[in-house]
This record gives sequence, C-alpha cells and structure tokens, in this order.
Amino acid sequence: MDTETKSDWQERTTQQLVRYEALFKLLDDIQQTEDIQQISHRVAAHWKYFANVACWRMVIPHENGFRVIDGVRGAAHLAEVTTLHPWDAHHLAAQVPRKIDPADIRDGPLPPEHLEGKTIVEIQVLPFARLGQCLGLLTVAARRTPFNDLDTRFIRIFGSHFTERLTTIQLRQQAMEALLHKATRDALTGLLNRGTILEHLGKQLARARTEEQPLSVILADIDFFKIINDSHGHLAGDQVLWEVACRLRSHTLASDSLGRYGGEEFLFVLYPCTEDAAANTAEQFRRAIAELPITLSRDPAQDLGVTLSLGTSSTDGRSDVRLEELLKRADDALYRSKASGRNRVTTG
Repeated sequence: MDTETKSDWQERTTQQLVRYEALFKLLDDIQQTEDIQQISHRVAAHWKYFANVACWRMVIPHENGFRVIDGVRGAAHLAEVTTLHPWDAHHLAAQVPRKIDPADIRDGPLPPEHLEGKTIVEIQVLPFARLGQCLGLLTVAARRTPFNDLDTRFIRIFGSHFTERLTTIQLRQQAMEALLHKATRDALTGLLNRGTILEHLGKQLARARTEEQPLSVILADIDFFKIINDSHGHLAGDQVLWEVACRLRSHTLASDSLGRYGGEEFLFVLYPCTEDAAANTAEQFRRAIAELPITLSRDPAQDLGVTLSLGTSSTDGRSDVRLEELLKRADDALYRSKASGRNRVTTG
C-alpha cells in the first residue's frame, strides 16, 4: 500500500468511525426520552452526521390512524392522520423495500412534496415489519449524491431502531391510557366514575375560590328507573343508562365535567357558571332526554319515554362553601323536583 493510498484509507476509516459514533450517539439519545416530538427533532437535527439523508418521512400506524413525521431542513413536523398520502398508502400496502430514481417515476403515486425537487437524486423506501405486520414505513431522499453502501447500511440500522422505539412508546402510552380509562371511567356509560368526578369537583371548587368565579353543580336522576328495570329487564335498564349518558355528554362542553354519580344519578360540574346559567343548562339536559323516546328494539311500540329530575346549587366563589354542602343543596333540590312531580329542574 503506497503512502497516498494508505492516507486515503486512513481518512475513510476515520470518517466511518465518526459516522459510527454519530449513529450510536443518536441511538442512545432517543432512548433518553419518551416524548415523540423531542425524539423526532433530535433525529431531524442529527441524522445528517451519519448518512446522506436530506429529508425523510416516517409513517407509524397509530390507534385508528397513523402518526406521520416529516424531517426537512433539520426540523421535524408531526401529524396524526386517518387517511394516508397516496405514496405512503401504496408502499405500506406493498411492504417491499425500494430504491427509486426520481427521474424514473412515471407510474404510481408521487412522493410527498418535501421529498421531491431537482436536487433529489435518489429515494429509498424501507418498510419495517414484524410477524407480517408493518410497524413503520421510512422514506429517505438523497440530495445531489446518491446513497452509498455505508449510507444504506446506516439508514437501515437506524430506521429499524427508530421504528422500534416509536412503536414501543406508542404501545406503552396506549396501555397507560387504557389503565387510566379503566380507573377513572364508569364501565357502562364511559362517563367519569364517582370518585373521579368528585375529585374534579374538588379541584374546580378550589379554583373558583382562588379566582373568585361562580361554580355550579347539577344532580340529575332518571325518573322511575326501578320500574324500567322491573318492567323491561336490567339489559333494557343498562341501555337506557347508556343512551341517557350519550345524550347528556353530547350537550356537555367539557368531557371532564360530567360523571356517573351512582346508580341512575349523574353529576355535572360547571365552571365558571352562575346560578341562572346552571338552571338554564339543567333545563337543556332535561329536554334532551324528555323530548325523544329511547328505542329499546326495532319495534317502535317498544320506544320508551324517559325523563330526568334535576337539582342545582351554586357558589359565587367568594364564600367558603364546602364540597359536601354544595352537593347537599343540589341533592335537596333534586328531591324537591321528585316530590313536585318529576321531569323538572329545581334550583337549590
């Protein structure tokens, strides 16, 4: 080996070692956080140090859609979509690695806009699959100089780890969300359970005191619910509970302001909300149930008229009202609605 050749070899070896070091540093970096946005920005900023990647796109299946990450000019852009770009849909369905010369693209979908351009000389599409299921689709583009063997090797290594990392994070997040949902939601109606809605009320009541803003609660009870169960069966009773919960939720601005208080009772926490506004809101809830029968079967004769009785109570935020007192006043008002003939609103 002459001096010049040896020098060239040493330089190439040094460059490869530098690129290896950059690759493994980034692999280590993305293990240090579970924030997908942070990970994506780190990838966008540092990928160029070990591979000739000018821009890229990662697609990961995510719940009922897809998470799409675009890397361009050292920055990452994240989006959650339900419908894929034709390029992504085509290659995700094919699940075949491809090396593409942009000048030869005639048939099939064109790549996303940021992966095109006069200086883009090569595109690689890499699906990463496990047990026949595609976990992620990576598209990378080279500018001016095509990918060499080392680029391709590093892209495959990193793409596989990147996909695995994102998939692992998503699975963990979904598992945590499922556990949280189970712990905080009522199994039948999907509303907040009693403990969670009371915890929410406590926080909002403390906020109302701090900000000196009015807060109101509404207690609602399904009229003659025991008769519904006795006459139509508990499955019909469950269907009524579910339908009532759906209608109430559709008329509620914040999903964390409504909970199943117990049995056939529901609790609303309204903040900020005055006494008059609470009474008007309660009337809207009453009408949402009373004005449309609940269908128990395909036979219209089985349609069931259901009504609510409701009671409200409020605080102006300046007086030191305890949670128990606020609920007691609403419960007393609810009792008066029941005693006065049901299907009505009473202010406490």
